[in-house]
Amino acid sequence: MRNFMMRVRARWNATGSAGRMWWGAASSLAVAALLVLGATSLTDAAGSSSVATPSHGSSTSATSATSASGGSRSMSGMPGMSGGSTSSTGSTGSTGAGAATSPVSTTASICPNVTGTTTMGDGMVMAPVPSGPPTTAEQAAADTLVAQTTAAVAKYASLSAATAAGYVPATNPNGYEVHYANWQIVRSGDVLDPDHPSSLVYANTVKGPVLLGAMYLGAGPCIPGPDVGGPLTQWHAHDNLCLSATHQVVGKTDASGTCATGVHNTSTYFMLHVWVAPSLAATHQFQPDLTAAELAPIIRTGQG
Repeated sequence: MRNFMMRVRARWNATGSAGRMWWGAASSLAVAALLVLGATSLTDAAGSSSVATPSHGSSTSATSATSASGGSRSMSGMPGMSGGSTSSTGSTGSTGAGAATSPVSTTASICPNVTGTTTMGDGMVMAPVPSGPPTTAEQAAADTLVAQTTAAVAKYASLSAATAAGYVPATNPNGYEVHYANWQIVRSGDVLDPDHPSSLVYANTVKGPVLLGAMYLGAGPCIPGPDVGGPLTQWHAHDNLCLSATHQVVGKTDASGTCATGVHNTSTYFMLHVWVAPSLAATHQFQPDLTAAELAPIIRTGQG
């Protein structure tokens, strides 16, 4: 080993000062190249770890509403109900359901008796409504429904008042958005009665439950209610929810349409939301579902 090191030293000295400078520069360039490659890789890795914020679709104003085709990103909800959809912003009057994910089928896997439905990619089945913007009469009817509902459900601002009146959880009561159904009213077939809404929707906030709105159900399974507001009041159902024996949503079907828990709800009710919380009524009226981002300010502040 000693002889080997002596030979290396002799060859190094034999290269002269110019040769030694050349090798030193080459080594520096190699190190610099490695540093640049390392920095580039770190930058690429950091960029790829960023998750793009999904867009929730275009908004729809009441004065220029087209045939509504609401949709959502799912969360558990009422029988035939899931949460999280596109925003629909209105400038004046009541607004219609916002457009969402593109429809994937015009043939629903549930309620074949309802013709003209559109099934969205998330399993939301939209009942047919008149095309084009609402007429003056339809706009007035939608506004009246909102006003009457807002006044009638004010007595349920406290969740305890709702439960005392017979409303029970139809979705996970610990979720950030909870539906409470009155099954006696549902069985009565009373449709679009502001004094007797089929269900009430609350958000679990930092200050306790906050009333978000009411949800009306059709007169029976697979029977959409009247679209009194034309394209503004589009009824919807869901084809992928799993229900317990007490009609509470406990999950969703898998790709094969099977429920891991509960029973697949193939005889679902069509429904219509009327939002009474001021922040929702102003910009998301009749929207089929709400996204977590849309609910976040209410949950964080306890103010509807």
